[in-house]
Amino acid sequence: MENISIILSDLDGTLFRDDKSISEFTKLTVASAQKKGILFGISTSRALTNASEFLGGIEPDILITNGGGLVHYKGKKIYDSGFSNEETRALIKNAFAVMGKDAVISLDNEKGLYSNSREELGDKFWTFNDFSDFSESAMKMCFKTRDKSVVEKIASCVGVENVDLLPFSDIPWFKITKIDATKEKGIEALCAHLKISPKKIASFGDDFTDIGMLKLCGRGIAMKNAIPEVKLAADEICLSNQEDGVAKWIEETGYAKPYTSDSRKLFKIGVNFSTEERNIVEWEVE
Repeated sequence: MENISIILSDLDGTLFRDDKSISEFTKLTVASAQKKGILFGISTSRALTNASEFLGGIEPDILITNGGGLVHYKGKKIYDSGFSNEETRALIKNAFAVMGKDAVISLDNEKGLYSNSREELGDKFWTFNDFSDFSESAMKMCFKTRDKSVVEKIASCVGVENVDLLPFSDIPWFKITKIDATKEKGIEALCAHLKISPKKIASFGDDFTDIGMLKLCGRGIAMKNAIPEVKLAADEICLSNQEDGVAKWIEETGYAKPYTSDSRKLFKIGVNFSTEERNIVEWEVE
């Protein structure tokens, strides 16, 4: 494993506990790692709006949001990919044609999050929209179904080969994005911007959308609570989200300690200074 200089974490089921909170231990550990020179980032399917608002004081250097369709580094947007206005309209129209008038749809873009089901709105960041005249673009679209063939029929209007479609393990939904709007594509854009290898990144995840990310990075870590497919793709497994697994890994591997992120060869030097002789009388290098 190359020396890690970036740590990326998914949110739900990973950095978040089940109640969507982040422990004080995790916040302090992340801040400590950042002080030692490690870049810390979020890589989530959540939209930028409702990802950053739940971080509880953590100030990430990197935000990969909207399923990988949007990447910010140090507050500056460095990558975005999404469906055009026309493609979004076509997907909405096809969803109703395939699933019927009761189709449940949600989508997000840089402006916000939208759903045509008040029951599915969730937190305050969602806006109700019946999509009858929606004319904006979308970075990620989700459809309430577990049937992959249904989603493929919906996506056929823009070309199934042009989209990435994955289910969520904990809810009966499928998400689709452009083929270049995945977490791993967002990471590749980040690495190109920083001129570093993905091998210098440790990433954490628990669900289908994290598999590509874990395979790409130098160290892919699955949460103990991750689905089996994620564990199979990972290099190792850490404690669960309820046990602050991300923070415990950072602490135990030493990335919150001084100098760990320095790529140069490190030496430990022990010195015995004599006050009588006012000189170094013994020293050892490890």
